[in-house]
Amino acid sequence: MTVHLIYRGATPYEAADAAHEAFIALLPDRLRTIEYPAAYLRKVAWTNYLRQAHHRESPTDPVPDRPGGTCPILEVMLTEAQRRIVHAIQQLSPAQREVLAWQLDEFEYAEIADFTGKTEAALRTNAKRGRARLKDLLLVAEAGRNEAGASNE
Repeated sequence: MTVHLIYRGATPYEAADAAHEAFIALLPDRLRTIEYPAAYLRKVAWTNYLRQAHHRESPTDPVPDRPGGTCPILEVMLTEAQRRIVHAIQQLSPAQREVLAWQLDEFEYAEIADFTGKTEAALRTNAKRGRARLKDLLLVAEAGRNEAGASNE
């Protein structure tokens, strides 16, 4: 769920906080009463993120035993391929990021439409445009990596 929020534009710290708050809201009693807990958690976490966005700061001091102030959440949660995808996805429009984040979590258009209140046609259009733009961004990034690798040899 945290990666879902990162795909949609949250920083790792914001995503982790929002996801944590969503789980607290759901557990322990509400889990049994909700028909689609995975979707519910994503919706609650997104709402939590929107409530906190721009109100919290990411820690900037170096983490002990980790020189350079690297983000341990990014190091643990995201592979190099996921980081490239996150960087590319965050360059898409918010509507495109939203539908692709749901799809990356293996939700179908009908489910996404139910959970978000958007039409399947709008979701399909945003997904198609988002995938095309994402493909272009990832190809450009890959070409840049290949050129950088060739110049280093």
